[in-house]
Amino acid sequence: MEYHQLLNFLGVCEEKNFTKASRRRFITQQGISKSIKELEKELDVPLFFRTRQGVVLTEFGSALEKAAKSYIAQYDYMLDTIKQLKDTSRSYISIGIVNGLNDVLPLNFFKNFLDAHGDISLNLMSFTDDECQDAIAEHKLQLGLSPAPVDSARFESRFNKKSKIGLIAGKGHRLSGRASIRMKELRDEEVVILNNNKYLIDMCAANGIRSIIHLKASEISLIYELCSTNRIVAFWADSIYRFPGLAHIGVEDMDVYREYHLIINKYVYISEAAERFVRYAEQELAKADPE
Repeated sequence: MEYHQLLNFLGVCEEKNFTKASRRRFITQQGISKSIKELEKELDVPLFFRTRQGVVLTEFGSALEKAAKSYIAQYDYMLDTIKQLKDTSRSYISIGIVNGLNDVLPLNFFKNFLDAHGDISLNLMSFTDDECQDAIAEHKLQLGLSPAPVDSARFESRFNKKSKIGLIAGKGHRLSGRASIRMKELRDEEVVILNNNKYLIDMCAANGIRSIIHLKASEISLIYELCSTNRIVAFWADSIYRFPGLAHIGVEDMDVYREYHLIINKYVYISEAAERFVRYAEQELAKADPE
């Protein structure tokens, strides 16, 4: 079983057609058919059912597809790692950020790192929660900023922060002078909730809070604008420096937290450049928004 055979096999899996797969792999149809037949002979199982509509994976084929994808990803990662180590003049770090978590980063977080490390370049990508962790597990990313929970069997958390959610409000809002409030005091208020947080929605309903605005954490400028009207408040955790001029108010009877982690794959090589970024991130994130 060889690398190119598995690539041919995965090509047929994705195209569901030998002719299309041969074009994709830049070989003849006879060549790809022979490659699959040799693979089936070696494994002594059928990998595809041939139908008029195309080909369909057998039970054995489905199992091989899953394993082959993991193997190809690991193989490519090994080659990428060696290639990166050979380039001694410049380093490259791939970092995933779960949508909405950019607001937890200090101002000029990446700019300051790049200014201080002229020999390193960054590739930043945004993901959903599951996509980010899967991309790290599949060696497509070196590092990721991801909310809890984190699968400790696959990932090592190099930094984590847990912040209690409270309120932000304009300095002219009737609650702005208070250090803390109770949920029932928000019954007559318009309240912003992030990312359709079901737990907060249920708590609002239980306390008679009906006027709710659902926004994403990435819409931080809109949240700031709405709260600055002194008519609307928002549930928020840390990132105080993001809202100059707004009041931060505790909620006595609400025990909800926002937690995020800087994670790496526990079982792969982490480059010296990535370690430099981790050390920088640990230092900067630890001093941002002190409790």
